[in-house]
Order: sequence, then C-alpha cells, then structure tokens
Amino acid sequence: MVTLPELAKGLKAAFQSKDYITCEKLLTPTKIELIKANLLIPDFGKLSSGNTAYINDLEIAKKILEIGALSSINLLAFSSFENYYAQLRVFYFDHTASAIFGESENKKKLISLYLLILLSQGDVTRFHSELEYLSKRNLGNLDENTYLSYPIKLEKLLMEGSYQKAWDMLQNDKGDNKIEEFNIFDETLMNAIRESIASNTEVAYTRLPLINLKALLFFKTEKQTAAFAEARGWTLANGNVVFDEDDVVDKKEETVIVTKALEYAINLESIV
Repeated sequence: MVTLPELAKGLKAAFQSKDYITCEKLLTPTKIELIKANLLIPDFGKLSSGNTAYINDLEIAKKILEIGALSSINLLAFSSFENYYAQLRVFYFDHTASAIFGESENKKKLISLYLLILLSQGDVTRFHSELEYLSKRNLGNLDENTYLSYPIKLEKLLMEGSYQKAWDMLQNDKGDNKIEEFNIFDETLMNAIRESIASNTEVAYTRLPLINLKALLFFKTEKQTAAFAEARGWTLANGNVVFDEDDVVDKKEETVIVTKALEYAINLESIV
C-alpha cells in the first residue's frame, strides 16, 4: 500500500513537471490518506499545544491542497479549485493557524485566482464581499500587491465601463510578476466584456453597420462578428446588424410600399 509520504512525493514531482492530469489522479488517494491521518482539517488543540510532528504534517497537507488548487485551475476545473481554496482558508486566515504556518508563497496567488473566478462568473457581489473580508486579514494594501492588484484593477475598469482599458489589460498586462494562471481567464473575461458591450449597444441603437460593430466588440473579422450577432439573435441586413426585430419588419414594409407605389405610378402612366 502506498503511504502518504510516497503519494506526496509523486504529487510534487508531477506538479513540477506540469503534469496536471497525473496530479489529479494522485490527489484522490492522497486526500483519503490525509483524512485518515486527521490532517485535512486542522486540530486546533494539537496546534495550540505546539505538537511539532503534527505541525510538520499539517504543513505538508497545506502544500498538497495548494497543488490541488493550482492543478485544478490549469485543468479548468473551477469548482474543484473552489473546494481546495475553501479548505486552504483555514490555513490562510485562521489566527492560530496563520501565526504558526506563516505566509505561504502561494497564498496571494491563490486568492487572486479565486477573485478572477468570481469576476469571470460575473459574481460582483461575492467579489466585493471577498475584498471586504480580505481587507480585515492583515494583507496590507490590496491595491499595491503584485497579484491581488490585477483582479481588483480589472474589476474597477469593468464597473466603470472602461472596456478598451480592460481589454488592453487582459491582452498585455499581467503585473510585474506575471503568472501563467492569469492567462486562463483571458478568453472568459474577454467574452464577458463583449457581452456587456453588446447588452448596452442593443439598448442604445436599433442598428449598426457590421464593420462598426466589429470594432466595437474587438473582433478581428466581420465573419466572427456576424457569428456573434446571430448567436445573440440579431439580424443581418444589407451590411447592418439590426438589434430591434421590429426595425427589420418596418424596413421591409417600407420597401413593399415603395415598390407598390412605383408599380402604381408606372401603370398610371401607361393608362394616360
């Protein structure tokens, strides 16, 4: 039977090799062993008593959970990430645990990834609730932290409607210490920006030229723009995208009326 130290060693090696699928396979039996050893949820009695062996084991458990969280992000398993992050909150934010284990090198990175998940889901309420919670956890100035400032700045731009700046930030700016995991959210957040612009546009206009809409939604081709328009139920007519279906009907009716009027005029002229 494979022991917890052996599983942890294999998990660490797979993670360092960026073999996240193997990590996922190893994490299930590893967590079972953590549960058996009462390490998945810290025993605060043992922590307070200063049990060195138990504290060392919990440090290993914390690192395993962090590997689980980062592997989940790279596999786009966001629900799994949230489960790992929920378990890590005890290590990160409990006063007793955080005093014993100190600052983890992955802590702020994982917090920022959690904030990006909330942002990508459009869950602004939980995003702000989390920021309020974090502001009371001795993390310093959140706006100035390399990792945490990224989702915070991005959310502010989105709320202001500064879509061009938000778009540029997603494409170019990942902070001074860029981390690969931030890139995972680019496509989701870019789509969210497009959806927000689209919702505002269809309220403000009845129609727009396709070429103008392409620029407005940051598409590279008119074909991409047309596909997006059709997916939203908009109508393409004579190089325009029509947001109001009634407008299409009105235009058709106008065409019919004009055509009939011309036919009538021609017939009248022939009679005369």
